[in-house]
Amino acid sequence: MIEKDLFRYERKFILDNYLLNNLDDLENCLYINLIEKYKERRINSIYYDTPNFKFALETLDGISQRRKIRIRYYGKLNEIELPKLEIKSKIGYVGKKEIFELNKKELYENNFSLNQFYNSIKEKRNSLHFIFGLEPKVIVTYRRKYFLSSCNRYRFTLDSDISFKKFNLDSPRENFNYNLLYTFNKSILELKYGRQDEPHSSQIFKNLPARVSSFSKYLNALNYIGWIA
Repeated sequence: MIEKDLFRYERKFILDNYLLNNLDDLENCLYINLIEKYKERRINSIYYDTPNFKFALETLDGISQRRKIRIRYYGKLNEIELPKLEIKSKIGYVGKKEIFELNKKELYENNFSLNQFYNSIKEKRNSLHFIFGLEPKVIVTYRRKYFLSSCNRYRFTLDSDISFKKFNLDSPRENFNYNLLYTFNKSILELKYGRQDEPHSSQIFKNLPARVSSFSKYLNALNYIGWIA
């Protein structure tokens, strides 16, 4: 494991593409000073679930304690470099994330199964038992911009150009091209902050032209594909 986040709040807002596109737009909307923390980059995620979509259904049913499992890498969709396994645990609006490095060659050799990785982590096997037998379901790709408030307490990410497709287990290498991608014609703004900053958070996003949403890229992709209504 290379990183472990503490529990934090994650608030999402669905926006029309034309509303917020850059640092100036966000500052003018929020009335706070921001800096652009990192350069924009493309994020690619392969979401995993049980054969009967246990994780997706728990989210749809409003289960408070739930998980999201994905492989994430950055850059071109068809060039997997430095893939990492991310396991997100959420309780209501707060969540944390564990990240593990993966071997690209082993992923291809094992048809993107996580079982080989599970067998290699003896010290974590009990706590990560739920990843054994999971299947890759969808791929999601998008562009992300990163912003930070001048007080260093509130982080913003702005996701746009969101597209996704079904993961084809019969032909894994064909998944990593831009053909037959579904598109989501909205942008997603996410605000992240520590639990100690929750009392003041409403003042930060009260002027946004959208309400807090439980939007999930994974569930949205499954809905478009027709696997979950």
